[in-house]
Amino acid sequence: MRKVLFSSFILLILILSACNESTEPEKNDNEEDMVTPVETEKVDTGDFVVEKSIYGHISPRNQTPVMLQQPGEVTTLKIENGDEVKKDDHLATIKTQMGNQTIYASADGEMAHVNAEEGSFLSNEEPFALIIDVEKVHATFTVTAATKDYFEKDDTVTVLIDDEKYEGTVLAMDTMPNETGQYPVVVEIDNEDRDISPGMTAKMMIADQRVKDAIIIPTAAVMTESEESFVFIVSDHVAKKVSVEIKESQSEQTAVKGDLAKDDDVIVNGHFTLSDGSKVDVVKEGK
Repeated sequence: MRKVLFSSFILLILILSACNESTEPEKNDNEEDMVTPVETEKVDTGDFVVEKSIYGHISPRNQTPVMLQQPGEVTTLKIENGDEVKKDDHLATIKTQMGNQTIYASADGEMAHVNAEEGSFLSNEEPFALIIDVEKVHATFTVTAATKDYFEKDDTVTVLIDDEKYEGTVLAMDTMPNETGQYPVVVEIDNEDRDISPGMTAKMMIADQRVKDAIIIPTAAVMTESEESFVFIVSDHVAKKVSVEIKESQSEQTAVKGDLAKDDDVIVNGHFTLSDGSKVDVVKEGK
């Protein structure tokens, strides 16, 4: 009986030893050799310009009202909205108490706001149509007193309309603010192809402020954790974590203060799984 108990005890010890060996974690020889592919861009230095958008609206360069001398009934109407007319073209004939009145175009342009049809009665107190000049259009912006100092008459500026860029010329800047306390700025734009229509929205980017002698990095490189902002740079195939202080930021670039130098390779892609000292392989290097 004692021999059986002793043999069982020895067998139990052997089983427990085997279980302990099988549950011991295996070391991964590849953990220390893991290399993360990353993309980098160069750190730059210089003045960092912060831009802001201002919005305006498009209007015709000129618009000429078509007025009637006497109220009356439209007996002949030769135009409709969007028609191109030349000066002295016959637009309409109006039957009045004084007889028939023939309406001619007083300028070249495009017809707009034609609110008449044959047989309708028109008053002479308001124009029955407008002749608008859209070979050139005006983009009117309103800016603050500080912002208007960025503009001078005859300056060439870039205006974005319906995702297309156009070059325009600053025509005038009002010296008096409007009822909102802002200053109108008018920009004239060529529109020979008629791609721009009155009423469209125009956008212009202007320099709002400037950070002198800044370290400039891609915004995509900046990471934030526990209220700390930092980036990773590459040195000898190793990622080095560098804390930075953000001075100004825009969608593409950010001005920072930190232990960075011009032409350092800062990681912009592949950095979310990195830690200080991680091995990396630069698969794409940008400017």
